[in-house]
Amino acid sequence: MTKQPKQTLLAVLQIVLLSTSLSLIATNFDPVYPGTQQINSLALAQKNVKSNPQPTTKLVQNNTSQPTEQTTQDNLKTEEEEVESNLIQQENSKIIGFLIETKTGRWLIFIFLLMCFYLIVFTFRPIWLLALPKELKIPQTPVNPEIKLFRNILRLSRYHPRVLDAWVKKYWATFHKKFLETSTINEGKDYVPLPVELNGIEIDELTEEALIKYCRREKRIRLLIWGEGRSGKTTIACQIAKWAMKKQEEYPALHQYLMLPVLINQEIDHTGDDMKPIMETIVAKTQELIDEEQIIADELLVEQLLRKRRILLIIDRYSEMSPETQAKINPDAKEFPANALIVVSRIEEDFWSIDAKIKTLRFDGEKLVDFIKEYLKKQGKWHLFEADQEDFLRECAQIERMFGKQKTVTALLARFYADKMINSKEKNLTLEGSLDNIPDLMLNYLQKLNGKGEIETRGEYPTVTEDAKLIAWKCVEKNYRPSYRERETVVKAFEGLGRDDGRLCIEYFEKHLKILKSIGYGEIQDRSQIRFTVEPLAEYLAALYLVGENKDDEEKWQEFLAKVEEKLGHEEIQGFLLAVRDCCLVKGGEVQVPSFVADEIGKLTNSY
Repeated sequence: MTKQPKQTLLAVLQIVLLSTSLSLIATNFDPVYPGTQQINSLALAQKNVKSNPQPTTKLVQNNTSQPTEQTTQDNLKTEEEEVESNLIQQENSKIIGFLIETKTGRWLIFIFLLMCFYLIVFTFRPIWLLALPKELKIPQTPVNPEIKLFRNILRLSRYHPRVLDAWVKKYWATFHKKFLETSTINEGKDYVPLPVELNGIEIDELTEEALIKYCRREKRIRLLIWGEGRSGKTTIACQIAKWAMKKQEEYPALHQYLMLPVLINQEIDHTGDDMKPIMETIVAKTQELIDEEQIIADELLVEQLLRKRRILLIIDRYSEMSPETQAKINPDAKEFPANALIVVSRIEEDFWSIDAKIKTLRFDGEKLVDFIKEYLKKQGKWHLFEADQEDFLRECAQIERMFGKQKTVTALLARFYADKMINSKEKNLTLEGSLDNIPDLMLNYLQKLNGKGEIETRGEYPTVTEDAKLIAWKCVEKNYRPSYRERETVVKAFEGLGRDDGRLCIEYFEKHLKILKSIGYGEIQDRSQIRFTVEPLAEYLAALYLVGENKDDEEKWQEFLAKVEEKLGHEEIQGFLLAVRDCCLVKGGEVQVPSFVADEIGKLTNSY
């Protein structure tokens, strides 16, 4: 017998036993109302005896006359009275027994019908059980305090796994559609398998089969996906979410039942106590995805969906969140409700409650060729190269020269390069410039975005590259990794150059290029901070700014390298350091950057 039928049988038996007990208690302790008398065999017998007195004779006879005859008559009367009294008591006992049996029988019939109704609903319409009250209460009176009844039994009935599955099934189609329409999921809709490291073992690509043994555990599914910026972490998390939403007939399924993914990638209000802020955020996200007019008032239902692994909670950008938010989203906390969880971070978080760790990896030029081919097919652009593959082979040869066997390619760079090839082919260009290095690839991406922005605003923005470098540097300089920066700090940086259009520049990058976004949380959404949406782009633009500022000044470079050594040990600065090295190798010759800079960074990052 499986675990679920056992729980159902246990619930039914508990209800039957308690209901039977209540019926017997109600029968044996009926209240005494005015004008009525309690049914009791002895009392009733005594009442009947008293209500039928024997006729008395006049005591006019002489007490001394005929003593023997009088005594005999008295004895006979006493025996008759006793016999009559016993007969009355027996009749009363039969009547009382019949009454008791009749009441109990009615109770048992009612309970039996109730159980039949419960089993029918449980079998065919289990979601109706959510209409059951959370608990039964006996109101407080001067005599007794408030008493709560059947709390555990009602909770077991309301939030039974079968009921939760019915709720998930009801909202699955709407949830699936709304989830895939979100911007974060839409960006990673075309999943191309990437090489990863799964619990310390490197594999060529992450597949559903590789994850099944970690996800089909009884009590908990918690994964950590970590790696450098834009290395495909969120794309992998979204793909796992799609696997979790697969129906059972679409074998192999990631788990034995459907899951509904909920994605959180922004700060939460951390002013509340305990788990209240995170629960309010999850309830709000769930409400949005089920697309129902009626507000989810039952927070306990969402909590049970989390604890029973019917909701897959995805925490994106965990390492970039504020310490206050991280403290609220703590999987190690005993009261943390999500037993199906994916945490996406740029660093290897040290949670002890994580079941599997997935690390994204860079890959070499050979793997890049395979990635681009698969990416072109997913984008529906392979036909551009399939008829005449000469251009594709030429691009592949350039990729080999550009990256070789060194594992320096991230998923974002691979997509950038593939998009460049598509754009070149659609415009009938053999090559789009000489994009044989990553810094130029980033600058080319920025120029494409600016072209679209200029069309929207019907104006020109000739300084977009220099302004982007300045904004990127202000977002990176504090910790040598892309992070949030006060808007006013960036505006003052423009003012330091004698410009008063800093706010307009930020607005253009945010609204039209969409590479900046504002944040704010708490009661006042002040949105006073900004950050780059594409982290590697911020790293390379900041690196280009640094190369342009330091140029051939050895003292400034020595100072920079000294600060880098202080920050070593932090995985999140690796991406920026590699970007600085690439920019020194590609653009350093134009401004006479000392050769030792690239060498020293190569030693610090183990990339020679």
